[in-house]
Amino acid sequence: MPADSPTSAARQRPNRIPLSVITGFLGSGKTTLINHLVNQPGMQQTALIINEFGEVGLDHVLVESAFENTLLLENGCICCSIRGDLTDTVSDLFAKVQSGLLPAFTRILIETTGLADPGPIVRTLMTEESVTGRCNLDCVVTLVDGVLGGVQLLQNEEAVKQVAQADRVLITKGDLSSRDQRNRLRAEITGINPALAVTEIEHGRIDPDELFRQAAGNTAAGAASQHHDHSHDPADTAIHQHGVITTWSFVGEQAIDGERLRHWLGMLFSLRPQALLRVKGLVRVEGRDQPLVLQAVGSLFSPPQWLDSWPQDKPETRLVFIFKGLSPEVLRNSFERHVISSTS
Repeated sequence: MPADSPTSAARQRPNRIPLSVITGFLGSGKTTLINHLVNQPGMQQTALIINEFGEVGLDHVLVESAFENTLLLENGCICCSIRGDLTDTVSDLFAKVQSGLLPAFTRILIETTGLADPGPIVRTLMTEESVTGRCNLDCVVTLVDGVLGGVQLLQNEEAVKQVAQADRVLITKGDLSSRDQRNRLRAEITGINPALAVTEIEHGRIDPDELFRQAAGNTAAGAASQHHDHSHDPADTAIHQHGVITTWSFVGEQAIDGERLRHWLGMLFSLRPQALLRVKGLVRVEGRDQPLVLQAVGSLFSPPQWLDSWPQDKPETRLVFIFKGLSPEVLRNSFERHVISSTS
């Protein structure tokens, strides 16, 4: 796994505000979800960063909202001018609290536009010192329209990226779609990102504790939940294709040399930095009894995390790679040669 990033220490600072990203394609129900969440007990002290008119990316103008704990990027797409607008907006929230213009808050929610790629947003929130010193990015929640989601995933690469880079997916509009529709949509979603927890909701209703606790902790749980209905060899792989997005999964009982894995990942990201959308999983590392949680959005890895024990008491590596513009066979062969085989 990659060495700790310069932001690792910042990410481990105590007393930082949890920050969650709510994304989803046009009309998927993001505002309905947020309206429900902020009216639940314990969520009133939530700061919101949202787009005022939704989906048209024009000038990025920071404006005051009629709601005292909300800042808006009017007509803006926060993925287009990330390092300026978004980081300035987060800093402005804290500045307004200090000056008494806003009440104190205990959580930040960022609602992206429907056409946003969450990757640049997540990378900024994990690397900008003005954010990482005050906030902890705990999860990316993606909403998928229970009626139109299948068509949107088929026709729009942005919708696929939103699923690929999520920690949790909510299928919305359960009251307007049939069980067969939702089952097909669930299969499409897990075909893109097999390590996801997927929940069906109606009218934006979900318990905030359930949503954020399970979404933030879904890396290990989701990776551990990948399963095969058949008995598999010491190493088992699977490939799923969804348009230009491909998912390659690896399951293996063999302990992996951590240094070889780190060097291989470094080589992969140096040669094809734009190819990887998401990496998630558990790794059985030689010389360690605990599982290593491996997670990356784009080319940015979260700091290494060791769990206390193996889920289901089954020590084995389970990895999911989600990417575009890269041959899955080349990726698999490279992994087997440089990481798994006894000689590289």
